[in-house]
Amino acid sequence: MTNSILSEDETVDDTESKDAGDDAETSEEAQTKPADREETDDAEQPGRSLKSRLRPKNPWRWVAAVLVVAVLAGGVFGFMKYREVTGQLAELRRAQTDRDTAAQLAKDYALKSLTYSFEDPDAFFRAVEDGVSQQLKEKYVNATDLLKSIMLQAQVTSTGEVLATDPVVQPGGVYQVVVSAHQTTRNLQNPTPKVSIILLQVTVNKAGNGWQVSDIGPKTGSHPPVEDQIPPPEAPPAPAPAPAPAPAKPTPKR
Repeated sequence: MTNSILSEDETVDDTESKDAGDDAETSEEAQTKPADREETDDAEQPGRSLKSRLRPKNPWRWVAAVLVVAVLAGGVFGFMKYREVTGQLAELRRAQTDRDTAAQLAKDYALKSLTYSFEDPDAFFRAVEDGVSQQLKEKYVNATDLLKSIMLQAQVTSTGEVLATDPVVQPGGVYQVVVSAHQTTRNLQNPTPKVSIILLQVTVNKAGNGWQVSDIGPKTGSHPPVEDQIPPPEAPPAPAPAPAPAPAKPTPKR
């Protein structure tokens, strides 16, 4: 009877041991099968696994990076455009300043050339010779005697009023300024003031850091000056060439 009890106990223990072993094997199989399945899936789909590894984990980072690059590029382009526009505006301002300066200088000089009196002709020459080019100054110097004699003999006085100026830039930064003005003159024979409309062309150019008048004269196509108006100085005529010497007479033969 004791043997039967022991054998039953041993049988129970063997059965439990087998069940435990079976459970262990089952759990090991359960743990290994998913891994084997994953390896099989990866082996069967290598392309899919590569794409999944290369695919960015956070696509919004790339979007943000692209937006930052776009903003920076737009900022650089805008800055370059701003500098270009600023340079153009500065150039326009400089051109307008030069134009205004040339027009004002021509206006002031036209008034000097239209203002004179027989009572003080030297004041007129001092005014028109001041601040001009050497070439224009020499023209007045060479014409001083002629113009002064006209003033004194006819007792001419004159005043001017500038109506408008029209500066036109020429190559090299030279301005040709057309000055329209009223000139009021009177003389010994006609003491009543006479008003005339005249057009003068004044040439203005840069000289160092400043500006100067280099020429003045009647505008081409305008009316000629009346008898009371002092004509602008002209360059003295070139001297006539000396006559060629007469050929020597041949010596008579003996």
